[in-house]
Amino acid sequence: MKLFRSANAWQDWFLNFQRSFLILLAPWLVSVLAQGAGRGYLLYAYAPPTAYSTLPQDISRTLGIGLLFDIKVSAIAFSALLLTALLLPARKALYARWLRSLPYLGAALATLFAATTVVSVCYYATFSRSIDIFVFGLMDDDTHAILVTLWHGYPVLRALALLAAVLGVTFWLGRRWGASVVRARLARRALAPSALRLLLIIGVTVLACRGSLGTFPLNKDDTSISSLRLLNDIAPNGLSAFFWALDERGNDKRFTPVSAQEGEQLYQRFLGRPGQGLEPFMASTGANPAAKARPPHVVLQVMESMGHHMNMYDGPGRDLLGALRPHWEQDWRFDRFLSEGNGTIDSLSRLLVRSPVPAISQSSAASGTYASNAFTPFLARGYQVLFVTSGAATWRNLGSFATHLGAREFIDQLALKARYPEAQPGAWGVPDEYMFRYIAERLTQADRDGQPLFIIALSTTHHPPFLVPAGGQRGGIDLDDVMRLPYYDSWTGLDDAFDTLRYANDQLGRFLTGLKASPNGANTIVAVTGDHNILGVDYQADTDAVLARAVPFYLYVPQGYRGQSTYDPSRPGSHKDILPTLYQLSLSDTPYFRSGCDLLAAHPDPQWCFGYNNPRLLITRDGAYRKDHPGRILPWAAGTGLALAPEQAASPGQQAEQTRLQAYGPLLQWQINYQVQNQGPPRPDRP
Repeated sequence: MKLFRSANAWQDWFLNFQRSFLILLAPWLVSVLAQGAGRGYLLYAYAPPTAYSTLPQDISRTLGIGLLFDIKVSAIAFSALLLTALLLPARKALYARWLRSLPYLGAALATLFAATTVVSVCYYATFSRSIDIFVFGLMDDDTHAILVTLWHGYPVLRALALLAAVLGVTFWLGRRWGASVVRARLARRALAPSALRLLLIIGVTVLACRGSLGTFPLNKDDTSISSLRLLNDIAPNGLSAFFWALDERGNDKRFTPVSAQEGEQLYQRFLGRPGQGLEPFMASTGANPAAKARPPHVVLQVMESMGHHMNMYDGPGRDLLGALRPHWEQDWRFDRFLSEGNGTIDSLSRLLVRSPVPAISQSSAASGTYASNAFTPFLARGYQVLFVTSGAATWRNLGSFATHLGAREFIDQLALKARYPEAQPGAWGVPDEYMFRYIAERLTQADRDGQPLFIIALSTTHHPPFLVPAGGQRGGIDLDDVMRLPYYDSWTGLDDAFDTLRYANDQLGRFLTGLKASPNGANTIVAVTGDHNILGVDYQADTDAVLARAVPFYLYVPQGYRGQSTYDPSRPGSHKDILPTLYQLSLSDTPYFRSGCDLLAAHPDPQWCFGYNNPRLLITRDGAYRKDHPGRILPWAAGTGLALAPEQAASPGQQAEQTRLQAYGPLLQWQINYQVQNQGPPRPDRP
């Protein structure tokens, strides 16, 4: 059947196609304006006042590029409706129904764009960055906990009311505008002018979908606009950022083939010598008579959001440490220390198997065997491995993954609730105090049984929505000066965050106090770190680069196990150095996978002793290097502490060290890919 039976049929079809295009302009414009409004709000709420005077061109470019992103994604969505109109046959009744449906469809799309804008604004308010791969925590994390966090932390009802208003107004506007378009008398034209007008509509639509007149369509590279990160982060709209994150998520679980030659080149760049397979990663602890005679228990406690940023406000009249204070001040602590990942599962994956692929526990490689398995050296010396968390075993498949790696027990909130019926679950798990109580009881039992334990534990209480457990202290912290700092301009509920910080610190301190007063105190080593610094703090200054990624590394080592340890609190490090340090303290003549250094060595290995945060920050004794600032260094402002001096040109020796250290990240990526593609048969001592 022919699409057009006559010239009149062609003209009727083309007039209706024009009407479709014109009707869709109204909801398309609402979609563009809604996304632009979100960007404007973020600029108003989070840009430092000085930005308007010092970076006016950058601000203008951000708004201009942002408008192009809004035009692009809105055009792509509405072009689907336009394409449908283009393909409809020239039937009056069918087109009439189609034109009546357009206000509904347009209003729905405009509301969708408004919803993505709300999500984008809330995401930036929480994490101080545009939507990225961590947004998929909504699917991978505990859904109930996410919903509780949203309810407590955001104006959900007001957001829903806003979206309902957008839907209603856009529908009303679309109906009014659509009716006027349908009533309008559009001139009939000859075939050639009509065809030219059709091509013009299609050309404008294609151009809008590209967002650019250049060789390449508008893309992520176009968001590199300013030295002020905020302006780069708010340029893309929520939908663009989401699809980039979706791309990254695909890569996040992807293991790519690698060659031995690639490894040799990376070894040459990083170590200054070639290497075969994983051989350069293999090392052994030295002789340790005390550990050999009586293997100590070892506890590695990973504290949720234990960064330096909030603890730095502890002081007279503002007690944030509670029972932790004497231990914090008397025991060993490294402050120039970075989390290796920037999310909980990111840091845990690196600690457990040295994987820079955060989703390894949820990937096809979750059942693999790894030379980099953190539990292997302890298992080889007869230890039992326990993983204890106040959260859920199902989170990120962590329970199954840790058990597969060799954990004899995985104790989570369900097991803790069964053991302690009074434990009332919060958003992310039971209060941390029950996790600490269980660890203390198991250490006592292990002493009776003569069984050394390695316990890795993960806390959850100091996590948004920052709900203080029953019995925990609320209020009483004077935060007036803190609230005035630009770091917290966007924060609501800052009191709650400090309350849960104080609770978590106090419970950790009570555990340490009880341990040291017990018989276990003489034969238990305790290491404490944060999974990452607290998220959502608005770091703008370059000199805050280390503070933004810093977590403490605390060590309690009984006198009998200190041996020849040399404690120097100014040594820089990161998560990669925790297990090598613990292996040397607790295991005698034991092979292990070395990708970091022993921070207590008399002469730390300079090749492995530095701090690393994926993917952009490195610290050494000289200062901080940033990946996107080659040949530049932020020197330390003082002999101790995290403060940095203004950036300056690196010396030739520092430039060489920066170049060498930049091979570390790719080397980590290579080794995990190498291990995945060279999997051997399962070991008999693995589940």
